[in-house]
Amino acid sequence: MGKIYEALMKAEEESGQPGTEQAMPLAPSYGFDPQGELVVLGKPGSVIAEQFRFLRSQLIRPQEGCSPRTIQVTSSLPGEGKTFAASNLAVTVSQGLDEYVLLVDMDLRNSRMGKVFGFKEDTPGLSEHLAENIPLEKLLQKTSLKKLTLVTAGTKIEKPAELLSSYRMKEFIQEIRNRYPDRYVIIDSPPIEMAPESLAIANEVDGVFLLVLRAKTPRDRVATSLERIKKEKILGLIFNGDQKSHHNYRNKSAKLSGYGYGYCYK
Repeated sequence: MGKIYEALMKAEEESGQPGTEQAMPLAPSYGFDPQGELVVLGKPGSVIAEQFRFLRSQLIRPQEGCSPRTIQVTSSLPGEGKTFAASNLAVTVSQGLDEYVLLVDMDLRNSRMGKVFGFKEDTPGLSEHLAENIPLEKLLQKTSLKKLTLVTAGTKIEKPAELLSSYRMKEFIQEIRNRYPDRYVIIDSPPIEMAPESLAIANEVDGVFLLVLRAKTPRDRVATSLERIKKEKILGLIFNGDQKSHHNYRNKSAKLSGYGYGYCYK
C-alpha cells in the first residue's frame, strides 16, 4: 500500500439517530461473538463491512510492492477500536477465495480477542508459549470460520512488557511467518503510547495499521505514534468515526481522494 492511508468509517452507527439501525443477530451457525463486534458477519451488507472488504482488497493486492503477510493493528491510546478492527479485518480476509488467516492476540495487558470469538478467558495462548515454552501447535484455536485460526493472549502475567520485548517474542513472529507462509498473520497489539513493547512488535512485522478514533484521539498523539514507527512499516491509518474524521489529521501536502464512505491519503 505504500503511503496510502486507509479510512474506515463507523459513522453509520455512531452518527446516526438512535434506533435507526439496530444490530442484526449473527447467523446461528457461527455460534460466537457474544458482544456483536463482528460486523462483517452480523451485518455483511453494511457500509462498515464494505469498508473492511475494501481494506482487504488493498491489503491483498497493493498498488505497489508485495502484499504484507504479518500485519500489526494497534492504536495510540486504549479504547480506540483496534480489537474491533483486527477481528473484522481477519474475518474479512479469511472470507477470500484463497486466503487463510492466523489471528494473534498480543495485548497481554487487556486481551479481548478470545472473548470476541467465544473462548474462555483462561484459554492457553501466547503467554504460555513465551513464558512456559508450550509449542505453538498446541495453542492454535480453531474458530467456527474454516480459514481463520486464533492464538489467544493466554493467562494474564505480571510483566507483559518484558515478554513482548524479549528475543523469544522475536523468534515467535519469525516462526509464524516462516511456518505459515500461505497465511496472513494479523496481530492485535497494545496501544503504542501506553505499552512500549508495541514498538518492538512493529519492528518485526511487515506492516502496521494505526487506529484513530474520531473526537477522541489527540492529533499530537497520532503524530507521535507515527514518528515512533518506522516509515516503511506504516500501511496506513484506519479512521474509526464519521466522514469528518480525515479533516482533523489532514497533511497540507496530502492529496485527498474519496471512495464511498471512506477516504485515503496519498
